Amino acid sequence: ARAARERVVADLASAQDARATRLAALRSNERDLVALLERIADAIADVPKILADAEPLLSLKGKLPWPVRGRVLKAYGSANSAGEASDGMLIDAPSGTEVGAVAHGRVVFADWLKGYGLVLILDHGEGFITLYAHNESLLKDVGDWVTRSEAVAVSGASGGREDPGVYFELRRHGVPQNPGTWLARR
Repeated sequence: ARAARERVVADLASAQDARATRLAALRSNERDLVALLERIADAIADVPKILADAEPLLSLKGKLPWPVRGRVLKAYGSANSAGEASDGMLIDAPSGTEVGAVAHGRVVFADWLKGYGLVLILDHGEGFITLYAHNESLLKDVGDWVTRSEAVAVSGASGGREDPGVYFELRRHGVPQNPGTWLARR
């Protein structure tokens, strides 16, 4: 019985160490993302926004199209695997599904980001950006202009995801916004 107890205690300690390591990795990934978003904001601060026929994002609250059709796997503010509130939402989408831009904008980042996989970030002006992560492939490059609902990526399971889906964030002046209040009701 003593040996069995010692094995259980050792297994629990090992599991706790694994969780602590995972939590540290998730926090590091989040810090990297926030730092990237700050660098992008600085880099595009002086870029003029000339979006012909584009409505200001602020006027589209509650009317934006969803980046993909699918059920919400993790809602904004829900606890992630580290027990911290999510800054975006995870939407179920089979691999290979086209991911659409929610509004007119310009690609300011299109590359791999640890923990998020292939990421595409759009600048919509007025301090708004949207982020599309865990993609299988990216269809646009930095500097490209996109229109509302235009395909910008293809969904996948990159960045450590086991199942395919799209992680979507909307930020204004670097502050995460609840995407559910910006996207159209289904």
